Amino acid sequence: MKKKLATTKQEVSISNRSTKTRDFFIRNRVGYNPDTLLKEFAELMDIEDKRDTDEVYELFDKAQHALGLDTHTPVADSVPVEHRYLITEFVQRTEEEYQCKTGIEKSLAQVIALSYIRVICISKTMSSYLAGEVAVNSDINDYFSIVSKELDRSHRQLSNAIMTLRQIKVSASPLHIKAKTAFISQNQQFNDYGKEK
Repeated sequence: MKKKLATTKQEVSISNRSTKTRDFFIRNRVGYNPDTLLKEFAELMDIEDKRDTDEVYELFDKAQHALGLDTHTPVADSVPVEHRYLITEFVQRTEEEYQCKTGIEKSLAQVIALSYIRVICISKTMSSYLAGEVAVNSDINDYFSIVSKELDRSHRQLSNAIMTLRQIKVSASPLHIKAKTAFISQNQQFNDYGKEK
């Protein structure tokens, strides 16, 4: 019994220490902290001799990726070179159109742009096939069957991301019920077509 109690106290002590350690790491944002990276970059930029060094360029690149929701660098890096400016412009316009402020909204704008670029790339591949630039054989037919399915998937992903962003941005309509008893079920849809006459 005494051994069991001593073991329990030791486990509680270890548990408390691990909790305190976890809290320390969370509070101090230890790890890949963009603030630390930006501070280091700013300090190097303050030193005249260090401004044009490989270290500064490396930190600049890391900072662009760390702030990817605002700089769109990771998204641009994930598409072919010829579409990098297009995707950045598309994300910026989507964020402006939907007034994206939160991380979720900005990431959805990026998903929308990625889906759009994927549709363009796959459509370009399909059009080269339809234009007769690719020889026809059974392997190519199988390949384009898969590409066709990918195009459908990209269209669905684009549509779903747009609908999700719209749903997030649309505020809930006020609901006025004039009845003694009202039953409202889960997933009930209310269409607000304007004011009553």
